[in-house]
Amino acid sequence: MKLSFQQHIYSFTISSCVFFVVLVISILWSIHVVNIAIERERYANKVENHANILKQFISSENIYASDFNTESWLVLDSEFSELLSLPPSLTPQQQTIQNSIESQNKNVLRLFNAINKNKLINADDKIKTHLKVRLITQLEAIKADSMQLFRNVQVDVNNVIRQQVILILFILSLSLFILVFGAFKLGKIFRTSLKEIKLAFAKNRSGNFQKIQLTNKSEEFDSIANAFNEMNKELSETTVSLESMTKIVAERTQVLEQLSNTDPLTEVANRRALFERGNAEFTRFQRTKNKFTVILLDCDLFKDVNDQYGHSFGDEVLKHLCKICTGEIRNIDFFARYGGEEFIIILPDSELRGAVKTAERIQVSLANNCIEFQGNDIFVTLSLGICSVNEKHSNFENVIKDADIAMYRAKENGRNRIEVIDEDSPDKDAKDDASLDTAISDDNIYH
Repeated sequence: MKLSFQQHIYSFTISSCVFFVVLVISILWSIHVVNIAIERERYANKVENHANILKQFISSENIYASDFNTESWLVLDSEFSELLSLPPSLTPQQQTIQNSIESQNKNVLRLFNAINKNKLINADDKIKTHLKVRLITQLEAIKADSMQLFRNVQVDVNNVIRQQVILILFILSLSLFILVFGAFKLGKIFRTSLKEIKLAFAKNRSGNFQKIQLTNKSEEFDSIANAFNEMNKELSETTVSLESMTKIVAERTQVLEQLSNTDPLTEVANRRALFERGNAEFTRFQRTKNKFTVILLDCDLFKDVNDQYGHSFGDEVLKHLCKICTGEIRNIDFFARYGGEEFIIILPDSELRGAVKTAERIQVSLANNCIEFQGNDIFVTLSLGICSVNEKHSNFENVIKDADIAMYRAKENGRNRIEVIDEDSPDKDAKDDASLDTAISDDNIYH
């Protein structure tokens, strides 16, 4: 049966009250039992005292004398008989001793009456002495029984007190144990349920929407768990939808990011991506002093290509140029469209010599790969300007400006050339590719 937490508290309170009542009743009962035992002790003490008085009275007086105070003795014996006739509640053993005392007292009274009635005036002294001894012996027996009764009652009092103390301590200990156990049980139910609910909320924060399975059933905590599980169900459905939307947004963001960094015609990096990478390389150069080199390429006589063959063919020329260039650079190099028919290659961790070799490979590859247009092979040439970053450059744009100067110098010196801006001698030419000019027919190169 599932109880609410409030019902658990009610049960605990009622149990506490019941045990308190039982404890009070046991204490009252113990007091009653102890009082009975004490009353027995008082009674036994009185019996013993009266027996002593009777014995001393007979022992100290001459019962055969004419002046013997018979009335006083009879009064004492009458009081003793009356005391014996009104005993308190006695145990069976004590009642046996009580009966023995009563029987012996009756014998004493009969013997005394016989002596007192006849006085035995003419009797022999031995007979008188014998009768008196018998009377004293009877009184001695009464005294012995009364002492035994008193000792028995004292033992009984001690036993009763000890038993009642043990009983009270037992009931008190049992009550405390049950109360502590009940309090611990209630506390455990409360702590365990709260801990499980707290753990479920913690899992919720991490996105783990699980149902609460309470170890201890109670109406209040079950209602909380049911409400939590309903909320979890709704959150789980909402989270699934949110995750789907987040995934779609991430995918579209990635597409937009690619579009924003890609030239739509040639599908290589655009000017925006170029400056992001260039600025990053320049920052790395400032931090680590690792140089990078820039090659600026310009398609020679590209305007004439557009005018003679049309803009569509001009677009194909640019695509062909991008294909050749990306095939001749390293994986770590960065190729981007700078604008119009101009392109830039960033070569990280590269000196001028390596950049010149890369430019030469591109020129050779262009010379060996033509574009066909209406049955004619069309060759494309480039003017290339190269600049390696140095301490004189304050930013990436300054590096491009120097590479641009070198590129225009290549055009001024006849196109299809490689020009270099050197840090030590800025006006020095690094490469004049005249051999390529003679290898290609003049009719297929635009000057």
